[in-house]
Amino acid sequence: MTKVMVTIQAMEGPPELGEVIERYGLAPEDIDPDFGVVEIDPDDNLYVVLVTPEAASRIGPDDGWNTAGPFSNPRIEPFGPPEEPPN
Repeated sequence: MTKVMVTIQAMEGPPELGEVIERYGLAPEDIDPDFGVVEIDPDDNLYVVLVTPEAASRIGPDDGWNTAGPFSNPRIEPFGPPEEPPN
């Protein structure tokens, strides 16, 4: 199933995946455990998780955590064949 990104601003530091699941009442299949919680802006205490679109609709600001999203998660692929490094 396609997943979307949701950002979490947690001023007290990086949240654990289990903490995100518990806080928002997510099921294990709602969140991508291989992606986990990724820090995207350490100066602003901003992190991102990948969740199902249905789960994203249940994630909102919550006592101390600001959230934003959902944002799309497009597949990134190379453009054209790989280039040989210059000699």
